[in-house]
Amino acid sequence: MQIQYINEMLDIPELQVRQIRSMVADELHIEAIPRSYKQCCPLCKSDQNVIRKGSNGMRTVRHLPVFAKKTFLHVPSIRLSCTTCEAGFGWFYEFVGPKQRYSWLFRFHTFEQALGSTAAHSARMQQLPTSTVQRMHNEAVPVECERIEKHVWTEAKEMPNLVLGVDDFAIRKGHTYNTGIHNLKGETMLDLLPGRKLNDLRAYANTHPDFLLLNPKAVVMDLAQAYHTWISECFPHAIRIADRFHVHGYVIDSVQEVRKTVQPTLSPRARAYLKAHHRLLNPPVESLEEESRTRLEMLLTFSPLLRSVWEWKEAFSTWYDCSPSFSAAKLGFERWCKQGEKMDHPAVRSTLKTMRNWNIEIVNYHQCRWTNATVEGRHNRIKAFQRRHYFTRNRSRYKAGILIECNRHRMFR
Repeated sequence: MQIQYINEMLDIPELQVRQIRSMVADELHIEAIPRSYKQCCPLCKSDQNVIRKGSNGMRTVRHLPVFAKKTFLHVPSIRLSCTTCEAGFGWFYEFVGPKQRYSWLFRFHTFEQALGSTAAHSARMQQLPTSTVQRMHNEAVPVECERIEKHVWTEAKEMPNLVLGVDDFAIRKGHTYNTGIHNLKGETMLDLLPGRKLNDLRAYANTHPDFLLLNPKAVVMDLAQAYHTWISECFPHAIRIADRFHVHGYVIDSVQEVRKTVQPTLSPRARAYLKAHHRLLNPPVESLEEESRTRLEMLLTFSPLLRSVWEWKEAFSTWYDCSPSFSAAKLGFERWCKQGEKMDHPAVRSTLKTMRNWNIEIVNYHQCRWTNATVEGRHNRIKAFQRRHYFTRNRSRYKAGILIECNRHRMFR
């Protein structure tokens, strides 16, 4: 292979390949020299009076693989001296840091590999010690997180009609939680704060002035009172939207509660059939296949009450999908509530009470049709990250890892 093609393949403009030293089964050794004859003095920033004073031998630097072979670059450790400053210094290479054995591109590639897996897996792929990969990862995470944070916050501040999503996820279910702040329109995660209580949220707003500089058109949340109180204090003019996924969950739960009360009154065969296929009651009927629809129709024949509640649930999905305007949605929501009042069941009454208490936030969905669906997807990625990294105890590293994991699509642009 011609030398100029090797230069292009290595993608290191400051070097000129001299020769291929050796090429064994899985290793490629390449000797290269700097294209320039001398460098500027680090003190006076001039190269007029810089002279070369020999070499301290060759540096061996591992670079990105070429043709699935481990690639090592052998470059001279050139000694330089400035006659003006009377300072001696060594040649500085841009592709590798001082006293480092791995090039910047190799370190970044290794860091990228470790993001979606573990340091041990990346170490096996690169044929490196696990401790070395872990060190590279720990050094790269804060730098990359700072770059991503700066980018996503600048984007959020400048974005017109910004829509935020706020939701919590468990570190230890029932005990410890984190709250994530998301830019739904920009598809990024802005920040992660510990806790989900009102005092925790207020403390975050007081210590993070950038958050209060945002100007969201709408904020999507679940029905936690703390979130709505906090957002109304921070952004009084923003539209507060109750997340459709969480709201619909209350209606589905009431259908299943009715099913549980109907089930014991049936014959053993019908009871077993209803219990085996009870999940068919949850999704919209149009999303089911023909065989599932047939089974669902069989379930609904077991009880008039169960059919009524199921039709009430389907009407709620239709209201979400088909309301043409905000004013029509308010009228449709009231009709839907009256439809539910005709059913005499504690679960339905409890759900209706919740719906009426949050009717403004629920109907606000039709002013700005956004949900926290992407946020729920990020929660799955966060849980996978926590399992891979065994719940990192260092809080700053844990937070940085999650922000990188949730904004990985913004890392390499």
